[in-house]
Amino acid sequence: MLDVAIVLFMILFAAIAIQSKLLRHAIIALTIFSLFAAVLFLVYAAPELAIAEVVMGSGLVTLLYLTALKRYRFYRICIVSELPEDINDRFISEIKSTYAMHEIRMFCRRRERELQLVFSNDPLNDVLRDPRYHLVMKTGLNTITIYGVVDDYMVVEMELVFQMRRFGAGMGVNFVYYSPEDLP
Repeated sequence: MLDVAIVLFMILFAAIAIQSKLLRHAIIALTIFSLFAAVLFLVYAAPELAIAEVVMGSGLVTLLYLTALKRYRFYRICIVSELPEDINDRFISEIKSTYAMHEIRMFCRRRERELQLVFSNDPLNDVLRDPRYHLVMKTGLNTITIYGVVDDYMVVEMELVFQMRRFGAGMGVNFVYYSPEDLP
């Protein structure tokens, strides 16, 4: 009975690893899968295999994956509202469900970048000066203004994607290029 439960958990974590959209979650699921495999080896009285699975499967392979993941790039976007008091759970879910955010998510996925969204109440100029953000989005009533650094090719490429999909200025999305050194 215990072995059946372990196999079911292994299937569950294998499915989680396969279906995961974030590589970190997939690595964690594979590590847990490997630990369940080691427990299964112990259940079947194979302690040498269990030790090998823990050392290699859970330890070494996870370390290699995490080292490779360190080279994985993030794309951090800060979202600022015209009315900072509006940033709440409803606002966040509305922004995440917009077509513009869907396009940005697809854009990042095609370029193997993990999208990180940060919602801020800070003034726009302070956020634009912050070097942690690759992109800054300011949301208005019916418009989204995307601020990108002048020499960032990803912003130019993103603007081209929006224009090709006919989603640009006519649909309330505007791109503004800036240089952090020129900000007041």
